[in-house]
Amino acid sequence: MKTGMVYLKPAEIADLAGLPEDTVREYLHTYPDLFRGRSIGPVRLYTPAAVETVKRLAEEASGGKDQTVPAKAMVEPANNSDGEEEPEPEPSPVTQAYLDARDLKTQVARQALEIENLRAELDRQGHEFTDTIAALEERLVAGEKKTSLIAEWVDYFDYEIGHLKRPFFERLLGKKS
Repeated sequence: MKTGMVYLKPAEIADLAGLPEDTVREYLHTYPDLFRGRSIGPVRLYTPAAVETVKRLAEEASGGKDQTVPAKAMVEPANNSDGEEEPEPEPSPVTQAYLDARDLKTQVARQALEIENLRAELDRQGHEFTDTIAALEERLVAGEKKTSLIAEWVDYFDYEIGHLKRPFFERLLGKKS
């Protein structure tokens, strides 16, 4: 989810431009009017257009241009001569892909944490169900033992009642009918 303008740190600009961070910081310090950005405390953040500006400055520096002509004249400043700011140009596809990946990185990290929490909850519930099943099995075994004991007593009483139903003399003599 994007809310407003995205900004880059000097290290991110260096990564995207393929230049050493010290060189990029030197360009940012030497030509501050070429770069749009904002400060958050001691940290200075720059718009995605800074990547292209830094690349052009590096090309001019490596192109063997006459060093007496300042690079400012060859690269357009961030503000118009009227004092109005131009709308920010669209970042290059590489810069946009980097920004999207940075946004996705936080989303993926948040989703990975949610997945881990869900797995932990699922494991906890699995252990609860296992414990519940074990307790129910113990109750079932105890109930089966109790039922077995009752069945033995029923069989015993049926046998004894069967003896009592025989005629008296047969019972005394121990004959079975």
